[in-house]
This record gives sequence, structure tokens and C-alpha cells, in this order.
Amino acid sequence: MKIAYLGPEKTHTEKAAREMFPESDLISLKPLLKVVRAVENKEVDFGVVPLENFYEGEVRETLDALTESTKTRIVKDKAIEIIHCLGVLQNNKRIDKIFSKDQALSQCGEYIYKNYPNAITIATSSTSEAVEKIAKEKLLDSAAIASEEALKNSGFKIISKDLCKNNKTRFAVIGTEQTKQTGNDKTFLVFHPISKDKPGTLQENLSFFSNLGINLEYIQSRPDGKGGYYFYIELKGHEKDEPVQIALKALKYALDPENKYPESLKILGSYPNTDWKNKI
Repeated sequence: MKIAYLGPEKTHTEKAAREMFPESDLISLKPLLKVVRAVENKEVDFGVVPLENFYEGEVRETLDALTESTKTRIVKDKAIEIIHCLGVLQNNKRIDKIFSKDQALSQCGEYIYKNYPNAITIATSSTSEAVEKIAKEKLLDSAAIASEEALKNSGFKIISKDLCKNNKTRFAVIGTEQTKQTGNDKTFLVFHPISKDKPGTLQENLSFFSNLGINLEYIQSRPDGKGGYYFYIELKGHEKDEPVQIALKALKYALDPENKYPESLKILGSYPNTDWKNKI
């Protein structure tokens, strides 16, 4: 099988892809939209993209790309432990600048504040790019936050390990096929109210789930760029479960009673529940 993942190489996304598809041909792509498009156009069998971090929350690029796609869905998820390390070149003189991906810099913000309060943080497209930049430009006044493997592979000296305790990221496997019910599933969906200013709209929409005893484990809003909002929900249950089907039908009717706006409700995938926040 061909598996696309959000590159570059030596990142946590590649690690997740290798753990889930150890015998497959992995293809590094960036930006994230290219991974989704490769799946959408059947250029690859599956894709692996970051979905949510334990501390930082959702990965917006993933939600946006899935919302815009027509066939690509979440079919599986997996959480992996994220151990950020701080590394420098062997002949490093001082640490005036710290390079890493923006999410990593944010996750390690408390460590940086306590230990290097005067250092300038500089965001790169990935943790591995931070390492490559320092190595290539021989920056002796800089450090990189990345995985221990990426730092050691480039000959860096490890200054500190596990900068953000108990950190983990959930990665989504995306494909174009619907999954079967397992009896313990989750469903990710997005809905887009047409009425932008009607009082009680969100409460009414969410009540369809609570009235049927369906647990909502995640809710997030995103502006649509037109004065309204997309609402993302992850619920306990499979889209084919009868209570979920009833709730979705009621929600769809409330959002679009005349069936004029197919984009008002979209299922982004149903998949086995891994209880990722409770275990690795």
C-alpha cells in the first residue's frame, strides 16, 4: 500500500505513519492539503495527518482540509507520545534563539520561559526543519526543539529531554471508505448553521444529541469567513448507530428544512474509539 503523510521526514507524523503502516510505502507530502488531495484522488491508499494535541487542541489545517474535501474521511486514529528535546551543535557557544515548529514552541513555552527567558523563538515548518537549519547554517547561538532521534541523527548534543510532560498527539488515518460498526466507535462531524444570529441555535442543535443520550466528547467552532461559524463535534457512537442516525436527521432538518444547503452538515468519519486521552 501507498501511504501519504504530512512531511518532511523525521517528524512525529512519519513516526505515527510507520507505527500504523510498518510494511507500506510511505510518501512524504506537504503542505497538509496535498496529503488530503492525494487520498481524495486515489493516488495513495491512505493518509496520515495530525488531528489534535493533548495541550494545544485541534490542528486547524486538518479540519479545514477535511471540510473542503468530498470523499476523504477519518477511518482510524492513533495517539503517540511526544517527547520534545532541546539540542544544540556540539560546539555551541550559547542559546540566543530557539527554533522549532510553532506548536512545539507553544507546548514547550513554560520550559523556555523558565530556562531561556531571553531567547528568541523562531517557528519553522517542522521540528526536523529546525534541526536542519541549525546544522546547515552552523548556528552556534541557537537550539532546536525536536525529537531525540532527529537531533542525534544530525549530531546534536541533547541539553534537555521531555520539555513538555505527558504530551501526546492524536493522528488521523484518512481514506475514502466508510468503516464498519465495532460497538465502540466515535464520529466526527461538522455543521454550519445558515442562520448566523438566531438566539439559541447552538443549544437547539446540540440538544438533538443529549436528548438521545449521545455523549459529545469534543466541540470546536471555526469562523467561516462570512460572518458565521463551523461547529466541529466528536461524539460517542457510529454514524450507522440508530440513535446517531436519528440525531443527525433531526439536526439536518433543523439546519436546512428545505434541503437547499447540502454543506450544512457533513460527516468527517466514523472510526473505532481508542480512548486516546486516557492511554497511548
